[in-house]
Amino acid sequence: MKTPIGPEIVFELGGVGSLAISPDQSVVAYVRAQVEDGKRVSWIECAPFAGGESRRLTSGKSDSAPSWAPDGSALSFLRPASDEPDATRHIWLLPADGGEATRLTDLLHSIAGFDWLPDGSAIIATVDIDPHRGERDGSRTTVVRDTYYRGDALGYREDAWHQLFRIDASTGEVTQLTTGTYNHAHPVVSPDGHWVAFTADRTVDREKRRPFGSELCVMSTRGGHIERLTPGIMSAGKPCWSPDGSALAVSVTDMSQRHQAYLERIKRYSGQRTRLTDDTVNPQTGFFPIAGPPTMVWHGDGITFAGDAQGRSGVYRVKSDGSEPVEALRSEAELINGFDVSADGRAIAIVSTTPDAPGEIVAIGDDTQAVLTNAAEDFVESHEIGEVEFFTVERDGWEIPCGLIYPPGFDPEQSWPLVMEIHGGPNGFFGEGFNVLHQVIAGAGFLVLFVNPRGSSTYGARFTDAVTVDWGGEDSLDLLHALDVVCERPYVDADRLGVHGYSYGGYMTTWLIGHDDRFRAAIAGAPVVNLWSMWGVSDIGPSWGSYQWGDVPDDNFDWYRERSPITYVDNVQCPVLILHGEHDWRVPISQGEEYFAGLRYRGKKAEMVRFPGCSHLMMRVGDPPLVQEYYERMVQWFKRYL
Repeated sequence: MKTPIGPEIVFELGGVGSLAISPDQSVVAYVRAQVEDGKRVSWIECAPFAGGESRRLTSGKSDSAPSWAPDGSALSFLRPASDEPDATRHIWLLPADGGEATRLTDLLHSIAGFDWLPDGSAIIATVDIDPHRGERDGSRTTVVRDTYYRGDALGYREDAWHQLFRIDASTGEVTQLTTGTYNHAHPVVSPDGHWVAFTADRTVDREKRRPFGSELCVMSTRGGHIERLTPGIMSAGKPCWSPDGSALAVSVTDMSQRHQAYLERIKRYSGQRTRLTDDTVNPQTGFFPIAGPPTMVWHGDGITFAGDAQGRSGVYRVKSDGSEPVEALRSEAELINGFDVSADGRAIAIVSTTPDAPGEIVAIGDDTQAVLTNAAEDFVESHEIGEVEFFTVERDGWEIPCGLIYPPGFDPEQSWPLVMEIHGGPNGFFGEGFNVLHQVIAGAGFLVLFVNPRGSSTYGARFTDAVTVDWGGEDSLDLLHALDVVCERPYVDADRLGVHGYSYGGYMTTWLIGHDDRFRAAIAGAPVVNLWSMWGVSDIGPSWGSYQWGDVPDDNFDWYRERSPITYVDNVQCPVLILHGEHDWRVPISQGEEYFAGLRYRGKKAEMVRFPGCSHLMMRVGDPPLVQEYYERMVQWFKRYL
């Protein structure tokens, strides 16, 4: 008998990702992950591209980043030196024809990513050089010289920088190629092996852009002069080379539209740039710092890439001269959370998740398609998954995308409590994929309303930018209007409404309960509540906050105060639960503390739960028992008050 989804999903549901199609297109290597004994573990498997039984390739507990040698003779991957959380990651090589994996590198610092030279003779790797790794010259103090001196989920950066190294594939001998107080990432070697393209934050005003700011650069694979090809942009993704090496393609974001990416072609020597896509498709750029941009491939006169549009993902191809509109090779009701494509563009592998099914790997050939994994099969067969309805509401000339999840056993003749879920960002989006948190709430017996108000991405640059310098404005009205529309349905109990959001969703949760008394319970996860203090304590406050909120708080005090939920804490009428990680440096726990203190000082009903060792990304990479506890406390709070 199937059971509703509960907080224990953290331990029951595994996952797949980090795809690598072999050069002969016969197999796909990938990372398989699950929770064992309360800890996240991962190893590498492979499956035939045409479908068939998969097999485990590695035996490590934290193996990641599989990548094939150009001739297919070996599979390279990353493995930490020990099971310690901050252990140094090294490159390992596994012979394709069998045998044991051997360690190639012996650096004191961790490797973050790498690319092979086409002849297989060497690897260009990104290495996280931290001169204070393991010690700080006997001192317990931290010296700060940069506004981005600590990164959420990364730790204190201080004098740490990502540099490029050349590593001999046969001897492991290393040569450092870059130096300086800059970060270099996402190396991609040219077809002739002479050049490497990469991203770097070498701009003069990098203090105002870190950690997201970067430009596309090129240098020799032997080191030397570095050319900056995209001066003036906000950020660049992982590039790809044209087959003849005369040009590159890369996704970029502008200073004026930082949350809408465009694909551009850049001529290698002249630097001439041609925009290839418009804002109808948002090329995928990864999720810093836990996932880099996916691979793109330039083959013939076309470029194949993964992108998001209108709340779903797709595989797209565009002419390299921009002469024709973007072509959707695959655009279905799904989200793509992993992507690889062969050098000739004929073999594609994706991690596909749909509203009613967690992610599995799908291989797509010229006329074939095969599901390669069954990582979630047992879970799906044993659990009731809440049905999802997608719809839109109209407000102020905009179509606002929405979704409603029905709890298992839903009876339209009964009256049901409803929880409104608010996404983070504010430029995130709720897409047409499996959402664990939403299903846990639905599994506890609640309707779940989720909305993409203006500010959400994938709906065009104008829609996304509409939230900039308007937090708590039209975005909040979009949410309340969607809630009003859904509350007209006879089975929705408008007297039993709850609201939950994380990060910006936490901001909007605290904003709404300070301006509207319809909610009977609220949960704010890692909420931004005081924009003034947030600007100075967040790891991205000076760079990202100045853009989102319009200049620095000193020059715009009245607006910062007016748009901060802490200003309206006296208006709050419902019980509030604050859930916050103690190592959150994106939205530091001081934000949650301020709000809790303001509520309790005024005699409001409130609780705060502090999650030790958890960063802002705890819901993605946090300690599994603590993530489960987050879900449990969330469900208990809503059951108690709704």
